[in-house]
Amino acid sequence: MRHLVVGAAGHAQEVAWSLREMLGGKAELLFFDDRIPLGPLASGLGAVVGPIDAIGDHATDGARLVLAVGLPRLKTMLVERLAALRLPWATVVHPGATIGPNVRIGAGSYVAAGAIVTVNVHVGRFATINMHCQVAHDAVVAPFATLHPGARVAGNAVIGEGAELGTTAAVLPGVTVGPWAVLGAGGVAVRSLAGDATYVGLPARAIRRRPVLARRGQGAA
Repeated sequence: MRHLVVGAAGHAQEVAWSLREMLGGKAELLFFDDRIPLGPLASGLGAVVGPIDAIGDHATDGARLVLAVGLPRLKTMLVERLAALRLPWATVVHPGATIGPNVRIGAGSYVAAGAIVTVNVHVGRFATINMHCQVAHDAVVAPFATLHPGARVAGNAVIGEGAELGTTAAVLPGVTVGPWAVLGAGGVAVRSLAGDATYVGLPARAIRRRPVLARRGQGAA
């Protein structure tokens, strides 16, 4: 089956590697990126064959899109940009991830190697749970949210739509991180955080708020 990988940077190659491992090495991978030159990638996973707008030219019967960027605003923009193609999105879960019972993972999401998602967790569409993240019981990771490597989400916590947890950030039990908020690397949310703001530190504190219009990314993959 042909997989059309949206993005070609380092993270995209990690997603593609995870997909290949998930499929037992049987994956045709074509990469598309507006910023990376055409040609083979250093990882040997495939080649960049065109910009994002060229994806439709390579959409054979049964082809699937693979969302291989991590920034929430950019994910949103790309999904909207490609909606007219009406192609299905692959859900990528590396076989080295641990997924417990009654875990729901939405289409287009990515769960990386070493991640642990325990029980009764809901992961929305186009969410990213990166390497060695932990998501505990009854938590919610909403659509387009991104957990960077090593992030920790405790039981009954909610990570809102488009929210972003930096590397090794932690969210305590029952705490909500609001939509389109950013909890910086190493930050710890000990109480619920409002959306559309950036937080750092222990306990996490706001350092700035974003205009609502800044939710959607500019530029290409």
